Amino acid sequence: MVLGGERKTILADIVRLAEDQTGDGMLASILLLSEDGKHLELGGAPSLPDAYNAAIKGMAIGEGEGSCGTAAALGQAVFVEDIGTDPLWANFRELALSHGLRACWAVPIKAGDGSVVGTFANYYREPRQPSTLDRAIIEAIALTTSIAVERMHLERMRNRAEDAKALVLEELQHRVKNAFALAQSLINLNVPAALSARDLADKVNGKLRAIASAQDLIIVQHAAGHSSEMTSIRTLLATILGPLGYGDAENRISLNGDDQTVDAQSLSGLAMIFHELATNATKYGSLKAKGGCVAIGWETGADGLTIRWTEIGGPETTPPENQNFGTRLIASTIRQLQAHIDYDWRADGLRVTMLLPRASMGA
Repeated sequence: MVLGGERKTILADIVRLAEDQTGDGMLASILLLSEDGKHLELGGAPSLPDAYNAAIKGMAIGEGEGSCGTAAALGQAVFVEDIGTDPLWANFRELALSHGLRACWAVPIKAGDGSVVGTFANYYREPRQPSTLDRAIIEAIALTTSIAVERMHLERMRNRAEDAKALVLEELQHRVKNAFALAQSLINLNVPAALSARDLADKVNGKLRAIASAQDLIIVQHAAGHSSEMTSIRTLLATILGPLGYGDAENRISLNGDDQTVDAQSLSGLAMIFHELATNATKYGSLKAKGGCVAIGWETGADGLTIRWTEIGGPETTPPENQNFGTRLIASTIRQLQAHIDYDWRADGLRVTMLLPRASMGA
């Protein structure tokens, strides 16, 4: 991907934002896939030495080509704890050590279709083993960065270079902060110590993808020339539930409501709630059972927006003995929205009723 000076500045700003958020001495970099798809070009790495950036410019993609080249080739995260001893750094070891770089963790940046478009990397000046939280955070940041890269491509195609920096940076500030907030919530919500790094990253990224899907609705509307950042509940639900079968021939998921809209802030919160309810319905509820279905209805009244989630034909439901991560996250989001939620555990499926006050709808 070829980037002009303005867009390189945007990526550098994103890197600085990530570094500022961690505050642990991390030096970050964004590398982007070249036009021929065989090399990595510098996107943004303002804190790394200029000589180092110049030396790795155009580095080949492949296993054994450092953390970034390997991550881009494999399409998966690569965590090198000690550059001084890891064989992946044989070709770049002397270069990295001469600039005081001792650890490098890299994750691929992927486009919406799953193809690799670049890498996001953390460097440290001492050997360092990533914690479970470290792994979740860097993968979450890579996800937010992928949204930014695609957004910049859209802006470039529409020749809106003057507006791109402010729009993308504002967007990324919101998403990177969400990434760190969600990762931190895993600690605050007492996630079991036995949870693997992969499961933790999946939990964080699942919530982030729900937010990203919701925010992308706003991006598409803005790119189409709609200045309002209001999005309909129906559109949000269709986006979140589409991968689970909404709109397919089996018709197991139904939506019934008006064209009520909510603003961007409420949209992100509702996206996380709907994602969690949908995930639970698939794992434990009516969408797990053959013939089970989910009906979501909503209506606007004097008190605000009432949303009803109804599961039918699933296994018998009972209140959990202890609140799990998802339930606590929903409760936290409901508080942020100043909303109210009720659970009705029935023999044939869960019923959930939410009330979003008008003040939280942005109407």
